[in-house]
Amino acid sequence: MRNILLVWDIDGTLIHCGSCGREALNETFKDLYGIDNAFKYAKIGGAMDSVLLNNIIEKSGISKEDKESIIDKYGKTLMKMLKEYKQNRLLPGIKEILEYTKGHHHIYNTLATSNFEIGARIKLDSHGLNSYFLTGGFGDIEREKWHAVEQAINQTEKHFHISFRKQDIYIIGDTWYDIECANKLGIKSIAVATGWVPYEELVAYHPDFIYRDLSDFNSIMGTILNDV
Repeated sequence: MRNILLVWDIDGTLIHCGSCGREALNETFKDLYGIDNAFKYAKIGGAMDSVLLNNIIEKSGISKEDKESIIDKYGKTLMKMLKEYKQNRLLPGIKEILEYTKGHHHIYNTLATSNFEIGARIKLDSHGLNSYFLTGGFGDIEREKWHAVEQAINQTEKHFHISFRKQDIYIIGDTWYDIECANKLGIKSIAVATGWVPYEELVAYHPDFIYRDLSDFNSIMGTILNDV
């Protein structure tokens, strides 16, 4: 039996929480330093949270020694915002797929996200999802997202004492960046148009599989299981 690894993005894939991450970062800098709209200093374009934060710190003239306390404050602010944000929601089919994989011991879940781990875990906790993800690659590393995917794969193999063939690893994400990560690593991509990138634009990047959403979870899991 194939050992299958599903590598999940978070924002726009597992959950929708709007711009809470950006707003929490802006509020953090406002509270700590009186800086308005600190996010304007961040170079976005798929960058990891650690890279974004470094850009803001550098442009704002803040000491790099403050980074840890900034991240801690950011986590507390994000948690508060998610409790207040009424549009914070789980996306279609997610809970069903995760429950399905929970009952099939040859299918594993992990995370690969640009979010700081503290932010990722807070977002997942707001929907009770953390127990499904024991491993992951996060935006704490100052590299590219595909490095986080590698980190997630390596952590999962080490944690479960298992190895995965590249053809049995699937990145599930809502942007072209996730598709490019899969291509970079020689693994499979599952694009889902539940984020900010339109379905037609995702098609142009030629993912291995593409869905408008993951609501037809039985069909989606059947496609993965029969992908040999």
